[in-house]
Amino acid sequence: MEKFSLLIVLFAALATPLITAKFHLTRMPTAISEILMGIVIGKTGLNIVQPDSSLQYVANLGVIMLIFLGGMEIDFSLLEPKKDQFSPLGTSLAGFGSILFMSLILGVIVYKTGIFNEFILAVILFSTIAMGVIISLLKEVGLLETNYGQTILLTSAMGEFIPLLALTVYAAVKRQNYLSVFGLPVIFLIAIILLRRFNRIYVFFDKIDKSTTQLDIRLAFFLIFTLVTFAEQIGAENILGAFLAGAVMKLLRPKEDTEEKLSSMGYGFFIPVFFITTGVKLDLRTLLTNKQALMLIPVFFIAFILSKTIVYLVFNKKFGKRYSVAAAVLTSTTITLVLPILEVGRNLKLITTAQSGAITLAAIITCLICPILFNKILNHEPEIEE
Repeated sequence: MEKFSLLIVLFAALATPLITAKFHLTRMPTAISEILMGIVIGKTGLNIVQPDSSLQYVANLGVIMLIFLGGMEIDFSLLEPKKDQFSPLGTSLAGFGSILFMSLILGVIVYKTGIFNEFILAVILFSTIAMGVIISLLKEVGLLETNYGQTILLTSAMGEFIPLLALTVYAAVKRQNYLSVFGLPVIFLIAIILLRRFNRIYVFFDKIDKSTTQLDIRLAFFLIFTLVTFAEQIGAENILGAFLAGAVMKLLRPKEDTEEKLSSMGYGFFIPVFFITTGVKLDLRTLLTNKQALMLIPVFFIAFILSKTIVYLVFNKKFGKRYSVAAAVLTSTTITLVLPILEVGRNLKLITTAQSGAITLAAIITCLICPILFNKILNHEPEIEE
């Protein structure tokens, strides 16, 4: 069945939303339903998919597109100071600072108790936030354009970029490739050069573009592969290059239909393959026989929740108790960055496949429980003023 692995995964990607709609599971995050589908057809379940080189290649492009689109989700206008208006930047910085503080404490606990031997990796994992899941949920309840929603959005953006940056430095130190640490400014410099070089490029594109050229999409993929290639050449993580490519693309102020086309390509093809392949590789049968790895599921689930608890204190000053509790619960949702972090951990031989599976399951549980709790707390009644 190896020759048909990609075909089976693509069919599974098509069938997953149809199945969730049939059983009224549409509130389940799409990423989670795709991972669960992968578990069903992969090692744990029917074992009809054995990832080959072509499937793995498309899955790798999927994670790059996922992080790229995450970079494009950042609303840079939130970073601009506003006179006589609420600016979410200060609250977001304090919010993520509290997450980082709690992550450090929890990292020390799991390291000192011998539960998890990689202190830095634990801190990076605990501080991550699933920005994509959070954006879709805030849109659903009509809060994305409010001060409250924008503050959560900016906090979650920090919960993607800062752990991503920390992962790149940590991986470079572990590989003893210190050149990549000093090379990080080079990636940022390249991003700035590209931004200045292509600034206002869409004005020119509008004059010469036609349906058979799609210059905006060609530019997007040029940015992705340029920054990913440079990141890999200096020994940094390719996902950092992808994130910066997304940020540069956003700063170029693309048309709305450009963002829609890129999202369609990403979420319609590449990203589902990545999530399903992640589920395919999970071997829960082996995990269930490994008591030490099995213990990581409740430990990491609790840590993912506890690391976001102080967010309540930060948000309470502006938004009140109810919305502050909801913010703490929602920011506990994590999955998108956890998967590439675990992949890097496995490649560096810092964690085992069983440990990676256990942490993945803990992240999946946060995506199943936290959005439901968030909806329960708010009860679908947005009351935050614009």
